[in-house]
Amino acid sequence: MPRMRRYKYQMPRPIVLVVEDEPSVQTTLCATLTVMGFATHHAGTVEDALKILGNEHVDALTLDVRLPDPADLERTGLSLLAFLRATAEYASIPVLIFTGMPLSPEDEDLVRRHNAHVYYKPQRYSVLIAHLGQMLGHAPAA
Repeated sequence: MPRMRRYKYQMPRPIVLVVEDEPSVQTTLCATLTVMGFATHHAGTVEDALKILGNEHVDALTLDVRLPDPADLERTGLSLLAFLRATAEYASIPVLIFTGMPLSPEDEDLVRRHNAHVYYKPQRYSVLIAHLGQMLGHAPAA
């Protein structure tokens, strides 16, 4: 009688889009997310992030506030957040703002109104990942 193979069912890994223009932060955050059981995409500009969102499935985002704007369209991480909340497909996607610059009271209000969460650099990646896991109902790998 032939032996039956047993396959371990694996839950799909949540996909996080890391929008960050600092290569070292982008690389380290993506690598840490991957080790902790997430899949990642990464973008260094709002334009690149929009391309990925248009072509790939994404479960959550981390957004830097200051991003390069080669087309000079005044696009930032916060303008991308506003776009996401105004677009039905992305209106409820979890978003963590990860920034090194203090937010103005107006920007803090925008983040609050758009149901995002702010973390300031430097911050332990484990804190961000635990929050992402909680928001997505995903227990990060130990």
